[in-house]
Amino acid sequence: MGRRKVRKNPNEMTFIEHILELRDRLKVIVISYFVALFFWLAFPSNISISSISTIFTGEYTPVISVVLEHAVSLAGGIFSIIPGRLVSPLEIYFIAAALVAFITIIPVIGYEIYAYVNPALYPHEKGLVWPFLTAFIVLFAVGALFSYLIVVPLIIRFMAIFADIIGIPPHLRLIEAGDYYMFVFSTVGSMGLLFTFPVIFVLLVRLGILSSNILSRNRIYFYGILYIVIAFITPDGWLVGNTVLFLPLVLMMEVSLRISRRIERRREAGVYSAARCKFCGAVMQEGAIFCGLCGKSQE
Repeated sequence: MGRRKVRKNPNEMTFIEHILELRDRLKVIVISYFVALFFWLAFPSNISISSISTIFTGEYTPVISVVLEHAVSLAGGIFSIIPGRLVSPLEIYFIAAALVAFITIIPVIGYEIYAYVNPALYPHEKGLVWPFLTAFIVLFAVGALFSYLIVVPLIIRFMAIFADIIGIPPHLRLIEAGDYYMFVFSTVGSMGLLFTFPVIFVLLVRLGILSSNILSRNRIYFYGILYIVIAFITPDGWLVGNTVLFLPLVLMMEVSLRISRRIERRREAGVYSAARCKFCGAVMQEGAIFCGLCGKSQE
């Protein structure tokens, strides 16, 4: 059988062809995910000829175990991590690998989404895609690293202070492994996503979907809801941990607000308001009926 021929113009594609194109994009994402999952689950952290022979001797160390060991080191010996159930180590092994694999393929997901919608975008919209994807990935990474390296250790040390206050001796400061790893990964992942809010806000303003006035006129309510969300995703953070997460986000949202206002001023000045063809997105002269690029009528 020959290859399926897909028309380049999305307006000429049938519904079935759109579904088939979506299927192909999802297939790439799923395959990429399982490749990443296999890497984290099975790939040895220290590659050597004898790596495979050590699988059943207890000396084999997959890559994900390095991540888990580093996560345990965040506790700094203040708390002891123990398995609460017999199958807890196995569950943690697979769940951690699944989460890390998903984070690994975020660039692939972003690209496949872009490749799917790209034919339907106007030229001026295509220019926003790569800056947005780049900023999204960078801010997600910054938020995850900030949470992992600063916030999580700070929360752990702060909880140790309360352990001292209520008189729990060091040798009895035990944390169930599942709870501990879930706390670490949920905090890191959630903060990575929260750090992307500013770039999403700027994009929506740039596309004309939102106005900067929504944030500027409702700061108190918006930041109040933001703090509640942070408190919900980091239930062990209490006041100090939540505040450490909250302040950088407020700063980033204020920066995004300034950028959004600048975008709106430029739009009012006519930088973004030029008439464009509704078929190809090309800039048209005011009052023109036919596009000079594709030749199609706008009426």
